Amino acid sequence: MLSEVVYQSESSWSLCITGERARACFGDEAGKHVVQRVPASESRGRRHTSVVAVAILPLSKETAAFRLPEQDVEISTQKGHGKGGQNQNKVESAVRVIHKPTGLSVFINGRDQYRNKVLALEILTEKVRERERWLAQEHLRQLKACQLGDGARSGKRRTYNFINSFVLDHLSGCKTTRVKEVMSGRFDLLKG
Repeated sequence: MLSEVVYQSESSWSLCITGERARACFGDEAGKHVVQRVPASESRGRRHTSVVAVAILPLSKETAAFRLPEQDVEISTQKGHGKGGQNQNKVESAVRVIHKPTGLSVFINGRDQYRNKVLALEILTEKVRERERWLAQEHLRQLKACQLGDGARSGKRRTYNFINSFVLDHLSGCKTTRVKEVMSGRFDLLKG
């Protein structure tokens, strides 16, 4: 599998992961991931808890074939920011694509403007399609939530507890002490 950072800010990262088993490895990773640890710099032994929200948007072959209408899309370029030297500061290689009807947008900051535009359009198309699927299911979700509640344990997906050396998958209920293996991608250890 290959991974590439396509967007990075102080609080957000977007990665493009490609490969034969990418969907199989990361398909179930969406949700909140909680990390509990005692940092080496913590002199009093206090536990620190961090939460990361993970969203997975698979770009299928259908997405590549489906195109948003040109009149619904606004494309703008700008000078990049971050690492990359003078190319980033002088060349308008960064691309922002906005879907006018929904206001959804994608920003890609790379060295190749054409590649950034193609990737941004693919991601935006998938976001729009995902939003349409979500809207189609929203009524049923609201009805179910009224009857059952959300059924989630504070919406958490997984807890990584480095203090007591365990990983707990809140959806499957599986727990393992093989933290390092899970951190290296062995998510099969948490399947029920």
